[in-house]
Amino acid sequence: MSGFLFENYLKQCSPVPGACGPIFGVNTHMRVFGFDIQLKSSREIALENEVRSLQNQQAAYAPWGAEYNAMFTGSGTVTRKKALTVPSIYAAVDVVSKTLASLPFEPFRRTPNGAEPATTHPLYVMETLEPSPLVTAFNFRRDMFADACFGNACAKITFKGNGRAASLERMPPDDYWIYPSENGKVYYVWHRRVGAYVQEEILFPYEVLHLRGMTLDGWDGGLDVASNFSASINMSIDATNYGGNFYHNNAAVGGVVEYPGGLSPLQRQQLEDKINAKHAGIRNVGSTMVLDAGMKFQPVKNNPQEAALNETRTFQAYESCRIFGVPAHMINILDRSTFNNIEMMDNGFVKYCLAPWAQNFEQECDVKLLTNDEKQSGSIFHRFDLSGLMRGDMKSQGEFYEKMLKNLAFTVNDVRKVLNMNAVPWGDTPFAPSGMTNVGEDGTIQTPQAPETPGNTSTDTNAQNGTPQAGN
Repeated sequence: MSGFLFENYLKQCSPVPGACGPIFGVNTHMRVFGFDIQLKSSREIALENEVRSLQNQQAAYAPWGAEYNAMFTGSGTVTRKKALTVPSIYAAVDVVSKTLASLPFEPFRRTPNGAEPATTHPLYVMETLEPSPLVTAFNFRRDMFADACFGNACAKITFKGNGRAASLERMPPDDYWIYPSENGKVYYVWHRRVGAYVQEEILFPYEVLHLRGMTLDGWDGGLDVASNFSASINMSIDATNYGGNFYHNNAAVGGVVEYPGGLSPLQRQQLEDKINAKHAGIRNVGSTMVLDAGMKFQPVKNNPQEAALNETRTFQAYESCRIFGVPAHMINILDRSTFNNIEMMDNGFVKYCLAPWAQNFEQECDVKLLTNDEKQSGSIFHRFDLSGLMRGDMKSQGEFYEKMLKNLAFTVNDVRKVLNMNAVPWGDTPFAPSGMTNVGEDGTIQTPQAPETPGNTSTDTNAQNGTPQAGN
């Protein structure tokens, strides 16, 4: 189907304004001669034709792509799975994804008294508890953010008949492709694995919750982290493999066996095999080497190589932290950390790593999961609660809340809400610190009443007590 015709088709099949889900026809079934036959909708047929054309165009560039990978990927092409074999990369991705997944995330409703959790909204249970059957919200978000760290994270949105999102199903990164069309549209092709079979689904952008990393073209994740940093990742893998071999051989480079006489090639090979079999490897640590008369063993010192190995692995671990924006101490690299700077680095991690990903997810949910009326009015929105990560230690928290209370910026219930504590009946009225008067219900500081004269006070008090007054 040509771009022009397909564009006209898309205009005819575009969603109704105000709806958030599809209105296209769905597959139907008919039974002919005892066989079930599935009929594809016109939408699906048009999409398949368009995507097939895009796939054929992309295949023309495959040879150059293979040549490029061979030139610039070091010791081999790096995939997401291969990159995660590096301990520092796994630790960095793990801390980002699990931290974001553990934060409260829910839809909010704007009210005259401020924003409050929209617990009765149709999306609430799906987003806070069960995005899809048998998948918890924590696991869904953790896997999505782990995928996003490498450039792209996608989830299929399944809609109800009323246009509301019913479920979110993560799409494994290796099972889908993203195709741009000349008409400016983007299509997602998902090879969904169902048991031993693969079912192809073609999806519109509004049917996919898509978290993008840094992009060069505006529609894809653009920079795939695994392939873009393949040289650095391969170096980390090679250093890990070298370290494994190094310590497998008793953390020793080896040595030189001197023999006064000459050895034939066969004798030399037999001697090497015998020494390696009896004295190489972890199992032979501490074994005694017995040499024939005249032989001498001269060990080779290995401290320089061991030091170089440790420096290389440490540097590559820092490289992993730089790639994913994670402070080194969070993956247990503590050589440059102190008690004073750790809290500052934690705050930087929240501001410059977690907060951007959180906003990315919030806006994607606002755009893809809310109705047009909700988006335009701003009555419903999504938010991550990052406040818990910015609280600092208990001492810092106490000093901050004390200052806010004294400056009448917080009430007691405001503080209790942040700390996930129940409100108290008297906690909504600000109070002044010691030595000051209370604050009235209208928020103004009450002026103290003028005290009564001492004579009158004394007279009234004594009279009530039946005590004779002075001068009587």
